[in-house]
Amino acid sequence: MRDQGETAARSRGSRSWLRAALTMAVYQLAFLLGLCVYSPVLLWRSIIDARYRRSFRQRMGRVRIESSGKPIVWIHGVSVGEIKAAANIIARLRAERPDLQIVLSSTTPNGHQVARQDHPDLQVMFYPLDFGPWPSRALDRIRPRCVLLMELEIWPNFLQAAARRGVPVAIINGRISEKTFHGYRRAKGMLPQLDRIRLFCVQDGAYQRRLLDLGVDPDTVVVTGNMKYDSVVMGGFEQDGERLRRWLARDGRLVLVAGSTHADEEVLVCEATRAHGASRSMRIVVVPRHPERSGSVVDALRAVGFVAVRWSETNGGASPLPEDAVLVVDVIGQLQKFYAACDIAFVGGSLIPHGGQNMLEPAAQGRAVVFGPHTANFRTDVELLLRERAAILVADANELGTVVASLCEDPVARQSLGERARSVIASNRGATVRTLERLRSMLGAP
Repeated sequence: MRDQGETAARSRGSRSWLRAALTMAVYQLAFLLGLCVYSPVLLWRSIIDARYRRSFRQRMGRVRIESSGKPIVWIHGVSVGEIKAAANIIARLRAERPDLQIVLSSTTPNGHQVARQDHPDLQVMFYPLDFGPWPSRALDRIRPRCVLLMELEIWPNFLQAAARRGVPVAIINGRISEKTFHGYRRAKGMLPQLDRIRLFCVQDGAYQRRLLDLGVDPDTVVVTGNMKYDSVVMGGFEQDGERLRRWLARDGRLVLVAGSTHADEEVLVCEATRAHGASRSMRIVVVPRHPERSGSVVDALRAVGFVAVRWSETNGGASPLPEDAVLVVDVIGQLQKFYAACDIAFVGGSLIPHGGQNMLEPAAQGRAVVFGPHTANFRTDVELLLRERAAILVADANELGTVVASLCEDPVARQSLGERARSVIASNRGATVRTLERLRSMLGAP
């Protein structure tokens, strides 16, 4: 009987191994086909944007790391938001573990640019595409002690390559959206990936439950909180904000900043304020989520009757703005300074079905924060802010215009919103410390 049981177990193991191998083969083929289909877009972007040309060698895993002789911790954030959220854990690691070398990677050019700006003395690279030998090549060149992936950046080929090399991988500041959760549940058992991650440090209980529903070992999933609250800078931009405010509103008018906006939102915001008369009493600043859209944003605003001026055309605020001009910020890394200069902040990606953008940044500056109904990507942040009456949710652009007009007439309401927003952030700090405590075994002894 025991021999039959052992034979059955070996048979199940063989079938599981075969299924995993076939699944990975299908995944690699699908990735190759997708790469072929997307290659004309990559080629076009490489022609018009030098950043794509420079990044492709690194995306093939051909990274060059200047080793200091210390064990390497590889931290990866997909784009700007994840890189910003990683700031505090990077700072703490550097202060508490000088025996470690940190290597930082990002997927998008904007994320890469912000990483280099915020951490000029760290080695910053592009994350390898999850195809063929490229992840293995990057791992062999970096030889990290461990890999820390921000939020839930899961690529099967990379995880398999790390497992083969005995490199532990952890998810930090983990989150799994409802859409992603349903997608993984449909593919459950097909891609061997979640079981290759040693530790999941997630933001809240809802994300923990979703991972457990996917079959993740309960011992590997812990709720540590949202590190964004630790990384958001509370203050520190007062001087920049005051300088910008004097330039934006020489006549003492109010300033509205529409930050991290997506397609069509710039026009929606400006037309909504104009329809309710608020645009006459305030300066409007729009900061597109993707600065490369700035040209089309300017054209769209001019097409509906607004005077639009690019930030880069003002020599960094040296040239005066026309009295009725909408300012379009067309460079990266300036959003926090403009939030510090405003009275009311609208957070983009929320009037359209995108899922929202980071509303903690203007909240940390003590501003009156407003956003639209599409905020699924920041569910926890929205719930906290709304529960404490620290932000305003509007149903559509028309209501946005009404709310902005009302706030323009009520300085007490603006101040109260800002004070409660800062209080929410201050009371939710500490996730970074809890995350580092859980990572001790992976980081090794000092």
